[in-house]
Amino acid sequence: MKTITEQEAKQLERNWQRQRQEHIISSFEVFKEEHGEYVRITSRDFGNITQEFIDALHSVGKKSPKDSLALCLGIDNNAIHVDLQGKAQVFWEVVSGGEKQYFTGEGDRFDTFISPNPRPVKAHMGESVNYKNEVCSNWANISYFEMNAIFFVMLQSPDVKVNGQEMFLKRPRRVLKFLIPQEDIAIMQKACTGDKNLLVHYGVNYGDAARQMVPFLPLIQIYTPVLSGVSDEEDPDSTYLDFVDPCPPTCPD
Repeated sequence: MKTITEQEAKQLERNWQRQRQEHIISSFEVFKEEHGEYVRITSRDFGNITQEFIDALHSVGKKSPKDSLALCLGIDNNAIHVDLQGKAQVFWEVVSGGEKQYFTGEGDRFDTFISPNPRPVKAHMGESVNYKNEVCSNWANISYFEMNAIFFVMLQSPDVKVNGQEMFLKRPRRVLKFLIPQEDIAIMQKACTGDKNLLVHYGVNYGDAARQMVPFLPLIQIYTPVLSGVSDEEDPDSTYLDFVDPCPPTCPD
């Protein structure tokens, strides 16, 4: 987990906004020489949770009612070169007392790990293991012709008139960030400690698509890393959190 400047964060955001729709698919893929083909990025690894992030997280809500926590979409700076489309990533925006802090990850992962569910009836914070497995599998298996559409929502175009007549038009709007609800911020404040790691999986929720919402779904995993096992996030006590407030349409004023 790394701290970046507001200028660096805004550049990532602008690159995402300027990314052409037909290039969105390629921004979530990386060419692997050993495979001889492109492979899909399945998650963003933030590594160990730093004290700076913990302090920023606990400051949310203490200074202003407008404090917020959001996970933003960006494209790395390769996007400014003509011959490179750039690589997609997500990063954190913490707003506290009018001041903004930004935290980015350390790298990407390319495997979809089906997490075990050894205690399905045990009460836990956040989403279930089965839900995490479902949305992550959806992302890994989504076809190319569907992928572009999952980052958009159709919204009404206000005040559009032709010859004085109002036109009831809708147009696609690209999701820019995901706002973290207050109840999930409280869970993160409790779960994020210095001995934990943070991973943001990429997922697809087809139920959101049916409700005409943004189907793309980032899903947080807060876990204790281990040194052995199938995957280093193989922690049965992991906390999973998803996002229900994509912006747009649910952007703050």
